[in-house]
Amino acid sequence: MTYKIRKRENMTVYLASQVIELDPNNFRDLEENPYTGDSQEEFLNYINDFNIDDESLADQLDEVIKDELQKLGENIKWTEFGNSAMNSPEIWLELGEEDESYRRTGGFNRSCATEH
Repeated sequence: MTYKIRKRENMTVYLASQVIELDPNNFRDLEENPYTGDSQEEFLNYINDFNIDDESLADQLDEVIKDELQKLGENIKWTEFGNSAMNSPEIWLELGEEDESYRRTGGFNRSCATEH
């Protein structure tokens, strides 16, 4: 009998966007969806929910603010600042069968594994 065995490694990669600077007061006078909060947490949640792709909202902002918000948008530039594989990688062996329906495990139906 033969066995199908693979080596597996899990790692965590830490990424961050570039830092942007926003003034909450620039959002208080918007006609649609003005910022009404008073705390850092409220402003962070407001920006998290802010839809820069909504043209009616974007048209109310000046170009500098729109440019800053775009840095957190779809074309975000990520910088890696950490990787768990450098310190203590999790590596182990798995025994099982190839099965494409197991997409979350890379197409492998594991029946047993070494400890990791």
